[in-house]
Amino acid sequence: MGLTGKVALITGAGRGIGRCIALTLARAGADLAITSRTASQLEGVASEVKTLGREVLAISADISKEGEVSRFVEKTLGRFGKIDILVNNAATFGGASVVDMRTEDWDRIIGTNLRGTFLMTRAVLPSMIGRGEGTIVMVSSTSSKRADPGASAYAASKFGMMGFAMSLLYEVRRHNIRVVVVSPSAVDTRPLPLERIPAGGPGAPLRAEDIAETVLYMVSLPPRALVREVEVWATNP
Repeated sequence: MGLTGKVALITGAGRGIGRCIALTLARAGADLAITSRTASQLEGVASEVKTLGREVLAISADISKEGEVSRFVEKTLGRFGKIDILVNNAATFGGASVVDMRTEDWDRIIGTNLRGTFLMTRAVLPSMIGRGEGTIVMVSSTSSKRADPGASAYAASKFGMMGFAMSLLYEVRRHNIRVVVVSPSAVDTRPLPLERIPAGGPGAPLRAEDIAETVLYMVSLPPRALVREVEVWATNP
């Protein structure tokens, strides 16, 4: 699955699933623009990408802020001239019952998970539409299909992401742009050496690497093919 010559922009790339997606796409040949709020984590991932021989632009940003999103996308286009793949991965969590939830916590979760996805997508779209191609990946969650008590803001953000992705696809398909939603269940995001990652069997959790490989498959399909959504579950949790 080669991505040589492609440029991928990945949000929330400093750790966890985002880091694994960045490294997986880089191994496949893509050059990267990556962002997260924590500069030190981002620098570490950028260093790993460079050791793979790929170009990388790493800029710390808060994607819930319109100005920071615009500057990041402008710098990406200035560096690479295009964005072939957008991976909306950045997410934040937080739990509380509705009656106990603080407004600022609700706004923080919705701001990153849903507003940030909208802002980043809107900023990237003109370039993709102008070139007549592109793939936008939404890293959602199985929480977009079911909700749990104490997780109303997170569930609302992921249900909202699903609706946003569906509407977006209807708008951009005529421009040869794909919109893909990847919905994992619970994922073990701890960084482990490859030899220590359990291959399967009872109790083997999903790994961030599994989600990254799923994203790679989706963005590597021929432009004529679109998988709109995939759910990824542990086989035998």
